[in-house]
Amino acid sequence: MRICILGATGLVGRETITLIARAWPGATLALFASRDQELTLDGKSYEVLGASRLEAQDAPRGDLAFVALDDEHSKRYVPRLLDLGYRVIDKSNTYRTDPKVPLVAAGVNTSIVDDSVRLVANPNCTTIPLTLALSPLRREFGLSAVTVSTYQAVSGAGIAALDAFLGDARDGYQALDRLGSPFKLAGYAGNTVPHNGGTDESGFSSEERKLIFESRKILAMPELGVSAQCCRVAVAVGHYENAWVTFERPVDVERAASILSDPARSPFVKYLPGAAGEGLSALHCVQDRDLALVGRIRPDARDRDRKSICLTVVGDNLRLGAATNAVRIATRWFQSADRDLQAPS
Repeated sequence: MRICILGATGLVGRETITLIARAWPGATLALFASRDQELTLDGKSYEVLGASRLEAQDAPRGDLAFVALDDEHSKRYVPRLLDLGYRVIDKSNTYRTDPKVPLVAAGVNTSIVDDSVRLVANPNCTTIPLTLALSPLRREFGLSAVTVSTYQAVSGAGIAALDAFLGDARDGYQALDRLGSPFKLAGYAGNTVPHNGGTDESGFSSEERKLIFESRKILAMPELGVSAQCCRVAVAVGHYENAWVTFERPVDVERAASILSDPARSPFVKYLPGAAGEGLSALHCVQDRDLALVGRIRPDARDRDRKSICLTVVGDNLRLGAATNAVRIATRWFQSADRDLQAPS
């Protein structure tokens, strides 16, 4: 089995290499990035070639490709990888809105990936954990509307932003200024900022629009009422989401907790009981990197019909929200040696 990773030196690319060793330990890797270089990961060195080499006539053919690049480069290289015979999972936003391309959260709608499918879009890092929590509850109670606020880690902005954040945090906190004055006003360190990338005239950012559209597509509910507010917080890894969810039928909180506690009904979910939300944090999710942590289920006191609840969802954005989901999608074509990475049929 020959696997190509395009964007191998980025945060998600590196995680993908680690997961491939678990899922397909005998695979041969072909790694590509912006330029020829050497990557050292977990004490092992890898040769990484410039992505432009894929456009050569003698470019290597293969079985499976993971693309972790921006939209512009995905548009350039995904068609080429398909021509070279790869089945492709693309992490960018390029194909998510394409009605001909499946958008898949493993454990929610993985069954739509069969042998006839050669290209799958990997959802946004907030959409995956949210739909993992919503899908089993929807089957029991129906689903009417979702309002979600996200508190997203800096690593979602890429390796350069993360490294800058770590440097700014080190320098800023050394000043011991109780007001945080040494920090940059527009920076991530010591700060909470709107996720303002691609904000349109309506006031919604591209991140918010992705969460709204992708949830509808993955759940196959084009009319689902979804509203989102997304922000960045001063955390390295781990996205935190607070969701108010309204169902079609009355919801029993204990029944909802029971459903989310059942791996057969709620794959890749770890339910954490308790009103205080113990175990629901960014640092906790990097201990359970391949699971959506769900808890703090409580009724909405405003809803006399008992159809609304609030819940918290936390997930590692580099793993569950990106690399792990992509690998699980690929297990629909190539069975995983690691059962924790195998998507349900």
